[in-house]
Amino acid sequence: MKDKQKRIVCDFCEHRCSLADGQTGVCGIRTRRGDRIETVNYGEHISLAVDPVEKKPLYHVFPGGKALSSALYGCNFRCAFCQNSTISQPKLFRSLSTKYVGPSELAGKLNREGYPIAAFTYSEPTVWQDYMIDAAREVKRVGGYTAMVTNGFFTEEALERMVPYIDAFNIDLKGDEDFYRRLCGGHLEPVLRNIKALAGGSALAGASAGAGGSVSSTQPAPDRAPVLEVTTMVMEGEHTEDGVVAMGKLLDEAGVQVWHLSAFYPAYKMQDHAPTSPETLDRIYHRVSTETKIPHIYAFSRRHARYQQTFCSHCGSLCIDRKGFALEKNYLDGGRCRSCGTKMYGLF
Repeated sequence: MKDKQKRIVCDFCEHRCSLADGQTGVCGIRTRRGDRIETVNYGEHISLAVDPVEKKPLYHVFPGGKALSSALYGCNFRCAFCQNSTISQPKLFRSLSTKYVGPSELAGKLNREGYPIAAFTYSEPTVWQDYMIDAAREVKRVGGYTAMVTNGFFTEEALERMVPYIDAFNIDLKGDEDFYRRLCGGHLEPVLRNIKALAGGSALAGASAGAGGSVSSTQPAPDRAPVLEVTTMVMEGEHTEDGVVAMGKLLDEAGVQVWHLSAFYPAYKMQDHAPTSPETLDRIYHRVSTETKIPHIYAFSRRHARYQQTFCSHCGSLCIDRKGFALEKNYLDGGRCRSCGTKMYGLF
């Protein structure tokens, strides 16, 4: 007699939810129906907007370009400080209205309107990666590029599925293990593992060798390693300066080329927590800039435009001038420094 209670494990994220028929995973959108797990809101958008690519933030991917930002609801974390809680948290997103946009329709919009890149963002694309991969495949078919803005808490199997179709990743590195457990409902190790795989090229090697998985059994070998940028939101009282420097050293050892520091603003369950002061962000920026060898470190500071500018890692010449998220001037020549010819990390 068939065991009706035999469970199926979802391999999209590192929660690896083991689901009986009718059960839904931590993300609130991966539900078992019979002998398969489905994404219940596949293609159902809560937002399809156009943003500066710098706002993702991606500073080394087509500077000054526009990104078509695609978002479904759902998330595998429970961050107490979430800036987009209404679309990420199951208790809040269930009443949202959505609009279905199929993979081909999304790619067609990108192609017609001339945007260089589709970004999967706002909520957590890991949990709706089946739609993301299908849409990214169509985007690449029409000659576009793709980016994923993510908490990085996906499985090794998922990374192998995604790498052939995603040209750039921005991964949040939120804090130490205690921070992840107390404030996010997750763990540090899988995030660091994925950062190391992308920064060191092993993700490219794994995808080129071919991957199994539950989404696609046929996928192309990627022709180059994806661009990786990492973001850390600094929270006074939850992060220490030494702790952020320690994170920077881990990223440096992993081979990360681009690191963004951002300030916390009160949100969700941390409305009474003070915003990060400009002085704190300044001190941390100066420390990580001198105590790590990460070539490109940015901080969004209204007082210091220099923190958003891109300089050549070899000769120090100004290569990209920005004011906030706005591009002022791109001095690169074919993706290279005009002064010394050094190739800039990224897509240009």
